[in-house]
Amino acid sequence: MKRVLVTDSIEQSGLNILVNRGLEVVDRIGAPIESILEVVGTVHGWIVRSGTQVDAELLNRADNLQVVGRAGVGIDNIDLEVATLRGVVVMNTPDGNTISAAEHTLALMLALARNIHLGHGSLSTGEWDRKSLQGVELHGKALGVIGLGRIGRRVMSYGRALGMEILGYDPYVPQDLAASDEITMLSLEDLLARSDFVTLHVPLTEQTRGLIDAGRLKTMKPAARIINCARGGIIHEQDLAEALNSGTIAGAALDVFTTEPVAPDNPLLKARNILLTPHLGASTKEAQEGVSLAICQQVADFLTDGKLQGALNPPVADMALLKKLENHLQLAADMGRLLSQLIDGSVKSVEVRCFGSVEDSHPVAMAAVRGLLENILDSRLNFVNTGAVAKERGIDIIQGYESKEVGYANLVKVAVTTDQGEKTMAGSVFANRHLRIVEIEGHHLELRPEGVMLFIRNQDEPGVLGRISSALGAYGVNIGEVLLSREGGAGQAYLVVKVDNEPDSQQLDDLARLDGIISVRKVRL
Repeated sequence: MKRVLVTDSIEQSGLNILVNRGLEVVDRIGAPIESILEVVGTVHGWIVRSGTQVDAELLNRADNLQVVGRAGVGIDNIDLEVATLRGVVVMNTPDGNTISAAEHTLALMLALARNIHLGHGSLSTGEWDRKSLQGVELHGKALGVIGLGRIGRRVMSYGRALGMEILGYDPYVPQDLAASDEITMLSLEDLLARSDFVTLHVPLTEQTRGLIDAGRLKTMKPAARIINCARGGIIHEQDLAEALNSGTIAGAALDVFTTEPVAPDNPLLKARNILLTPHLGASTKEAQEGVSLAICQQVADFLTDGKLQGALNPPVADMALLKKLENHLQLAADMGRLLSQLIDGSVKSVEVRCFGSVEDSHPVAMAAVRGLLENILDSRLNFVNTGAVAKERGIDIIQGYESKEVGYANLVKVAVTTDQGEKTMAGSVFANRHLRIVEIEGHHLELRPEGVMLFIRNQDEPGVLGRISSALGAYGVNIGEVLLSREGGAGQAYLVVKVDNEPDSQQLDDLARLDGIISVRKVRL
């Protein structure tokens, strides 16, 4: 039975999905790191919210882990790079929090505009000070939306409904949205200078960390207000506190912080005209239940049926494609395994070219590289981490599809370059299920990739095959099949001998010393 670790609060309705799919739930909700370390090596799935740090230490202990599911959107608490290198799928629920986060943004913007937080505080202390709490209307104001993903676009629609002018900044925004008459796209600097309200809806990355700092805050209007319901760290907190206290901007509302829970010495706690909430953007009944159901369904589908939804790091978006290409992926992996036993030296690059009906070269290339490296490296390789592992080791992967005629309905060519030369191989799937190697080093033949095989390069002259057969017979090695290609030119031939039992290393050395033999390699699949 596969096991799913849960370390942050998940609705019971979601957990029921896991149990009903035959998965064992390992409950470590709110548990200390020591308790998680005790079980992380035994689980196949792991579900978290934002409270658990899925870091390199934990991932490197998770020997059986296949998938980490984040009930929510942001994954800055998950080391995606390490997870990918470990072959672990990371998935999230990108739609589950959209409405709740957008509505919370709107709530903060309205409260900030009308000084609702300050009014409540003054009444609580017995004051009645209407004059100093005069607010501003949203109608007619410029709303700058930084990040136009699902939540940003939802906030944009709310702003338009309130009669606001919408300004946008997103370097990755689709062109059709940029050209819309509903929004004016600007540079970040121009947006900050023109906006009355600025709201952030970008992920926390190296590019967005500290995006709004002292310098950019100074470019904003003195009457401007800024809202962050995205991720802590996008706004430099010390710079924001100083900007508020000095009157550089009029106000700020934050739902997220660099460190959560907020430290008692955080300068924002005592800043002027600031509205703070404890990461409530997704804290609605509907959102909590929605993301719980969604992530548990996604994790269960992956562990039980191999289906992918909301995955962030696989090389293909649709696992159904892998099923469709199953035989070609097996062929490519087998060619990689064969080549790994035929090459010498360290691998520099792998080139995979597809022809005919095999049009999607990327998963085929990953299969070939995985087959090549799985017996060379100590990493667990799968479709998630193969490309990353190869890159980490300086191996270039070249892939592509060519439409030219090649004499086969489908063909996959693999070339492996090492510091000592290049080895090539090509294969085809016949009748949608029969895997065949059809070319090795320019020699054409038809080889089923299975069992123990001797790959022999020899002089094309009389008596060589007889000497090989006699030697193998003397060793007690039974020959199952012989395939010969004489197309290489230069008086050489290529021979593949399938054997029922394996010759040992000494016998292979003796075989290589026979007259007319150039090289011998034993290969096992």
